[in-house]
Amino acid sequence: MFNETDNVELVRKAQQGDRASLDRLAETARVRLHEYVFRMTLDEDLTGDIVQETILEMLRIFKTLQYREKFWGWLHGIAFNKVRRHYGKQWRQQRLRRREAERESPIPIANDVLTEVVTDELKQIILTSVQQLAPRHRAVLTLRCYDHLSYAEISRLIGCTEIGARAVFYRAKRCLAGLLSEHGLGKGSLLLALVAFGKMTAASTASAAQVAITGATLQVGPLAAVLAMLTGKTGLIALAAAGTVAAASVAISPQTLRAVLPGDARRTDSLPASPWQAASTQLQECWYYFPEGGQTPVMIRLLEPDAGKPAAACRILQNQYANYHYDDDAETIRIKNYHAWKPDLSVTGLPTDDPALSRFVAQVQGHAADMELTRNRAAGLLVICRHESERAGQIWRIDRHMNVLDEEYFHFSWPETAPVVDDRDAMHRRGWTFFQIDGSIGGRDVSGTGRVPFVYTSARKHYPWLRIEIDGRQTCVDTPQGAGRYDRTGRATELLPGGSFFQGLPRPWTGLHCVDTIRRDAAQQRLRFETVRQDDGAHVKVIVHAMPIGLVYTVDMQTDIVETIELFEATPVEANRIGRLSFAYLQEIAEPADRSFDAPREPRSGPAVSDGTGLLWLTQLAGGR
Repeated sequence: MFNETDNVELVRKAQQGDRASLDRLAETARVRLHEYVFRMTLDEDLTGDIVQETILEMLRIFKTLQYREKFWGWLHGIAFNKVRRHYGKQWRQQRLRRREAERESPIPIANDVLTEVVTDELKQIILTSVQQLAPRHRAVLTLRCYDHLSYAEISRLIGCTEIGARAVFYRAKRCLAGLLSEHGLGKGSLLLALVAFGKMTAASTASAAQVAITGATLQVGPLAAVLAMLTGKTGLIALAAAGTVAAASVAISPQTLRAVLPGDARRTDSLPASPWQAASTQLQECWYYFPEGGQTPVMIRLLEPDAGKPAAACRILQNQYANYHYDDDAETIRIKNYHAWKPDLSVTGLPTDDPALSRFVAQVQGHAADMELTRNRAAGLLVICRHESERAGQIWRIDRHMNVLDEEYFHFSWPETAPVVDDRDAMHRRGWTFFQIDGSIGGRDVSGTGRVPFVYTSARKHYPWLRIEIDGRQTCVDTPQGAGRYDRTGRATELLPGGSFFQGLPRPWTGLHCVDTIRRDAAQQRLRFETVRQDDGAHVKVIVHAMPIGLVYTVDMQTDIVETIELFEATPVEANRIGRLSFAYLQEIAEPADRSFDAPREPRSGPAVSDGTGLLWLTQLAGGR
């Protein structure tokens, strides 16, 4: 056995042309690779072929290795990719067909105390159960339990995010536990089975003695509030990952066109369908999870009956990581820029809404409120509503669940074979971006910069902020810790709660489409509004009737952003327009970013104001405030 220092020295000598060192390294690699690959394939012949191919490729590109201390990770990556390519489509299958013929050569069993006390029958149960796992699951169990890789390292190997790697590992554990239970082994047998399998498949007695798996290794935390936000039995999780998304969806498969926006943003020639089908007579379940309590942020998961299947299918999942829509026709999971909206463009209500707000929205829209409400505003609130014809929005269950993101039913629900298509543009993939504001109000120049997180998990590190200048002088500043107004001398004249100047602007990290946040902000001020589809099929205008100055928003529905805000005196006609603000969002961000995008400091001096004026702060800009 070599320690890591020996390995690095051996690699160094081999790269310098020492033939004996290269031969010794190749033999050491062959033994170690055999153990590594066999645990993933459980096929002696296939293992031998892959090990041989890996050694040959190692020798061919050996001199390209830059970091000698990472030799084993580099080599395992080569072998791992060969295993994955061999299985092809089988890689993501839930289980493989059992071999019809028994293996010609028995699996070597290490002479270890544990393997001695484990009966032959139990050994066969363990081997059979592991053999029935999908190759991908065997691979992740091997990487985590026997190679002791971190989730970040696993994610790079299997091609997904770290949270995706955690999800695949969780799923692999669950599948193996289920297979063991079919043979009468209880839930507590999982750790024993994994240790026994590691020892039975070890290359030597010494290697078997080193197999050790702790309870901590099997944990998918500590990203408790980050690991799963809405997806399983009824919740939305977030496994945003290139190849392992477990998040939800809505039947949306619009024909896409190239965007006019910077980068590779996309639009459709018509608004996509919504998961909340207006004429649906089916029973729908909508789960709302409020990690911080109150009304937002909210994670949403929608379930519908699936024809011919006993369990409901998840159509949409909007969690802390992304917006997932499931396309039934293509059996594809699509990751979208935008949050879902109602098909008739009515305002999305929440079960935690204030009754007066709900009544006002219903009055503006001309129909009765369709959401049953709860007064519970506790953090960790989970509300499950059932929608069915006349019983739309009826609350079925309320829980307070601080660790709901860790629950199994918030982790997985879609077929593992379903491909994942990421339709997001560059800034949505990044999870946040900077934006610029340019325009004029009342004959004065208005400019500004800001940052907007698109998902809940980005909002802590890349928190939202805003800076507005009028005629080159700082007028408004907003940070999560506080907001403030400034006079012409630069003195703070008012201190307001953080987020005051994001009222009436997109707040995607809170879990709703901006067309909904704008109208809900208007309703909070008891301002009537109209929603008008545009002829291009990609935009909607929201007209907010405020006096004496009204607002007209142009919303890009596919990108979930506000493009322009126009200000009008009295009625919104061209002759009455007194101002217009345009918003530009950066698809790509240079490193380092322009200094104009440095976050402003929290306002600390000036008289405190208990509350802001909602979206009316925009109209106050016309008066110089």
